[in-house]
Amino acid sequence: MEDINVLWFVGSLAFLGGMLAGALLYHLLAGSRSERGKLQNQLDELQNDFKDYQNKVSDHFGTTAHLINKLTDSYRDVHEHMANGAESLCEDEAVKNRLSDALLSSNALLSGKMNKRRTERSKAIEQPKDYAPKQASDERGTLSEEFSVKPEDKPAAPAVEVEPASPVAEKSQTS
Repeated sequence: MEDINVLWFVGSLAFLGGMLAGALLYHLLAGSRSERGKLQNQLDELQNDFKDYQNKVSDHFGTTAHLINKLTDSYRDVHEHMANGAESLCEDEAVKNRLSDALLSSNALLSGKMNKRRTERSKAIEQPKDYAPKQASDERGTLSEEFSVKPEDKPAAPAVEVEPASPVAEKSQTS
């Protein structure tokens, strides 16, 4: 009987020791709840700060776009005023044409398209080419591999060997 009591006692001690060891391991590996709570609060705060920053950036660019549109409208109004003044105040046709051309080019730049209203406009300047264009369609172009390569029809002249002059001959020629 005593053997059974000892067995129960050892078993209950092992059970209690295992429960204590499990609780200790859980506490060490899972971490304290307060630390997790602090980290979660930090994460929430950082996410809120980031959302606030994104809203500020959006507001900034919206305001900037609005101000630039107002600036463009004011610039257009000044140009239209100048053109109207030139039409009514200037009698010289050349001055009127130049002012009208300036107004058209600035409007084209502002709107992003070029309008041709006059026949006096000069032809657009072409970008320089880095090659010479062909004069005829059957002509070889400058990018051709055979360009300015002339085949040699004549055999090469034989090389003539020149013997060096002897020092005695040089002395007799100088005296």
